[in-house]
Amino acid sequence: MNIKPIQASNRIIYLDILRGMAILFIFIANIYTFSGWNFLPDVAKAQFDGAQLNSIIKQLTVVFIDGKWYSIFSILFGIGFAIQYENAKSRNISFVSFFSKRMLGLLFFGFLHLFFLWVGDILALYALLGFVLILFRNVTSRKLLIWAGVLMFLPVVHLLIMVGLDDFYPLGLMELATTYFTNNGIPIVMNNGELDLYAFSQIWLDGDSFEQFSTITFGMPWIRCMNLLLEGRIFKVLACFLIGLWAGREIIHNELLKNRVLLKKILFYGFLIGIPMNILLAYSKTQPEGVWTIVNYTSYAFGVIPLACAYSALVALLVLKGHNYLLKLAPVGQMALSNYIFHTIISTTIYYGIGFGYAFDTSLWLVIVIALIIFALQIVFSTYWLRHFRFGPLEWLWRMMTYQKYIKNKK
Repeated sequence: MNIKPIQASNRIIYLDILRGMAILFIFIANIYTFSGWNFLPDVAKAQFDGAQLNSIIKQLTVVFIDGKWYSIFSILFGIGFAIQYENAKSRNISFVSFFSKRMLGLLFFGFLHLFFLWVGDILALYALLGFVLILFRNVTSRKLLIWAGVLMFLPVVHLLIMVGLDDFYPLGLMELATTYFTNNGIPIVMNNGELDLYAFSQIWLDGDSFEQFSTITFGMPWIRCMNLLLEGRIFKVLACFLIGLWAGREIIHNELLKNRVLLKKILFYGFLIGIPMNILLAYSKTQPEGVWTIVNYTSYAFGVIPLACAYSALVALLVLKGHNYLLKLAPVGQMALSNYIFHTIISTTIYYGIGFGYAFDTSLWLVIVIALIIFALQIVFSTYWLRHFRFGPLEWLWRMMTYQKYIKNKK
């Protein structure tokens, strides 16, 4: 028997709402890089109008947004895995074969995004770790949470090992990147033996040559891999996958989304632990490297995922109470892959030199306002699209790649 795509009538609307919210806040986190704001020196940031407001926005972003919403997106990935696994079992088909095809399709989109559009891609990592997640499909729920707890703390252990051995091995990837850029005629500025990120980002974002943009973007995956290894992102994402797999089982078998008592406990303890640790995280980012780097990693490990779980529980409780305004976010969530890629295309057009070239020229508060306007337009577009089509444009292609057949999309 062949597995079939999940029908609209069988979708869990809460998951689409939460996914839509995640798309919004991931965009806000990423817009710092798209707009060049992350690369500006403090002196330059102080010259913008609303400098104090910009500083407050940045701190609030670190406390309430950074890391939390990609963690939620990762948890949703695990929940989706659990639902698809149960669907495959009920139809007595090979889940491993089905899900492997699905991950190969996602890896295809991820590599296109990573090598030709934007260094911050998360799809390729999700696809690769999706193959690892298959190994956990029959692990007990208790062991899933134990594994998740261990993985949450591994980035700190990994950092301490690198410090103890005085060997930050991922930095070798930066040497490969600089060699690639130099060999391809991209000027590299070094300060005290380190890459001058501001000077490099000006060449990358402000350059109006599409050929130069493509050359730089094609070499950026070296830097992406370096950052993922340095921060232990692999451990973090896999931990969230496992939490999502546990949550998916609870949703399917124990009606987690109707369990107000458990949801309130997750909400309470998530905020109780998450808020103080994320305030500490924001403070540590303003301090010199050294001991504060360890504090940064530790506060991230103990603060980000609990706060992400609290957000997830809060949205579930709001949905239970019948807050129907949240339904407007569901179409964006249902087209999450398409909207995620659209963010890159739209932001590149607005901020990069190959587009309108507004990078480094826009105050942070205005960058955030523009992001909110773009997201509002995506709500309108996604709602309109799904009135006429069953799946988002990229979701439709992904399904056909997975099921290896033509799937009618127009309603």
